Amino acid sequence: MLDSLSGIYGDSLAIISYHLMFTDPAVYGPRNSFYSSPPHPTAFFDGTDEVFELDPNALFTTYTDHYFAAKSDSPTYYVEVTATATASSGDLQIRIVTADIIPVGEVIAYAAICQDSVHGIIKDFNYVCRLLYEFPLEMALPDSVLDLDTTITFSHALPIDKMRAVVFVQNMSTKKVLHSATTRFEEEE
Repeated sequence: MLDSLSGIYGDSLAIISYHLMFTDPAVYGPRNSFYSSPPHPTAFFDGTDEVFELDPNALFTTYTDHYFAAKSDSPTYYVEVTATATASSGDLQIRIVTADIIPVGEVIAYAAICQDSVHGIIKDFNYVCRLLYEFPLEMALPDSVLDLDTTITFSHALPIDKMRAVVFVQNMSTKKVLHSATTRFEEEE
């Protein structure tokens, strides 16, 4: 259902699926325990708004309402990501700029490499997290603005046309996602 919202709202909706059948436990384990092993299917909007909906007929309306509530917050970060890949390696170029002071030791940036069209028993799954990187955001001076440029290089065996990058900044004390960005990978020769 989140896939259909993505089709409507495009890159303004960053989705990551920690699918228990398709995601390596080393990837989803720490994130799953961060949220105290919620029942499935559970969606989190902006990291704190937990939505558990079993009725498939109610998902679109329920998720749309939560999406708009999450979009009403003003972002405190600017996140930009460019993703390129060859058949065996990829690069994520990430730029993060703060609009506020960062709480020391509380803010982490995550970069997820996701795969679309993963074949399940009944349907295909999108945004399946395959790799997850994290790094703390720290400032050199307490009152300075952070302008971080970094590149993550990784190996993979995924079809490039099914790859997507999702980068998000999260306050680990409150679990609030402060901003995110998503993009598809461009193939390099």
